[in-house]
Amino acid sequence: MQNSVKLPDLVRARKQLQALSLRVPTVKVAADTGIHQSQVSRLFRGHFKRLSPNVLTLLAYAKRPQRFAAKDAGQEVAKNAVVRAALRTWDSTPRGAQALVRLLRSVEKLRDAGPADP
Repeated sequence: MQNSVKLPDLVRARKQLQALSLRVPTVKVAADTGIHQSQVSRLFRGHFKRLSPNVLTLLAYAKRPQRFAAKDAGQEVAKNAVVRAALRTWDSTPRGAQALVRLLRSVEKLRDAGPADP
């Protein structure tokens, strides 16, 4: 369903996103908002015909970027380390992927079970 948007609203949105693009790198905006960097770049260039959810998110970000700041940079670093370790372990086969997923799920069950009773 497309929003019925008046031309002045689109022009204003394009100007606001262009101003944002001059202040904050697309990579940071993408990381903060969860919108893919290529999409952020496209929207910053004004390539949109309606106020989509991504455009609205970027407009909100332009007003209050601190609301979108990463919750915990340490958590993101840890997550990336886990992903890298899993990818190094994987042999790039479907069978290897299934085995790795089973292993991770069994670790999850152990974690959820809590400490073993002595």
